[in-house]
Amino acid sequence: MSGAAERTLVVEARDLDTDVRTVATFDVEMPADEGGRRAQLAGMVARLHPDARMRSFGGAAASFLDSESLVVAHYSGTGGQPTRETSGDRMQQVEQQPLFAV
Repeated sequence: MSGAAERTLVVEARDLDTDVRTVATFDVEMPADEGGRRAQLAGMVARLHPDARMRSFGGAAASFLDSESLVVAHYSGTGGQPTRETSGDRMQQVEQQPLFAV
């Protein structure tokens, strides 16, 4: 047994100037260990936002920042095929991780 669980990895980005938001989702095997999750989140964000640097990490979520965008990557349940959305409505449906709660 690999210790990994099927999850949806969600990468949400908000343009710092225009507030335009995008969401990309991917079905992945979520690593059981924290180091593996951190590496997987960082790797996926690097593919989509190569200039973004990790600012914080907390178990199953991480935030990243570059000169144009704030990016949050996290795991949620299980889902369908990889998609890319630009609707703000989708952003509100994603459960907020404790790391980012106010």
